[in-house]
Amino acid sequence: MIRALLFDADGVLQWPTAGAIEAFTRLGEDRPGFVKDLLAEEATTMTGQVELVEVLQTVIERYRLTVSVEELIQIWYRIELREPMLEVVAEARAAGLKTALATNQQPYRGRWMQQNLPYADYFDELCYSFELGVAKPDPAYFTQIVTRLGVAPEEAVMIDDLPENIEAARSAGLHGIVHTPADDAVTIRRALGQLDVPGF
Repeated sequence: MIRALLFDADGVLQWPTAGAIEAFTRLGEDRPGFVKDLLAEEATTMTGQVELVEVLQTVIERYRLTVSVEELIQIWYRIELREPMLEVVAEARAAGLKTALATNQQPYRGRWMQQNLPYADYFDELCYSFELGVAKPDPAYFTQIVTRLGVAPEEAVMIDDLPENIEAARSAGLHGIVHTPADDAVTIRRALGQLDVPGF
């Protein structure tokens, strides 16, 4: 029986606000490869063991830009919540399920989310990779979260927009739902129902 749901943040519960990626491009002075390199370097900081400011400064120097590290970091704070998906989380808790926010975040953006977004009102556990010290798609990430929730892996479902993360969750024993850009609250409810999740 399913007793817990784990929800990814980006691509599931929230989107970057309109123009966020374009803002990175402008700050990078339209230099080819800048945004790709920027996001790749950010990805190395998700476990909190690599300092974001240092890697961003390296990228700035590599591309000989005049932008500041703070200007780049501010773009990551441009987040738009998907309210209908939060309603699904609320319905899960109302049905007696345990819920966890399961998100890869570097410390600056993660702390901003903790201070400015209402996730604490919706989830039993807030699981940010920079605090856990491990990030998706490492199977140990999912194992740590289900342990915190007090459920067995087979009693939990992970909802994520990246297939590789769902594959990793399944390798850790969880069920998984890939949330595509075409999906919404209606399709997620249907997918949860197909897994016989209580309340759906």
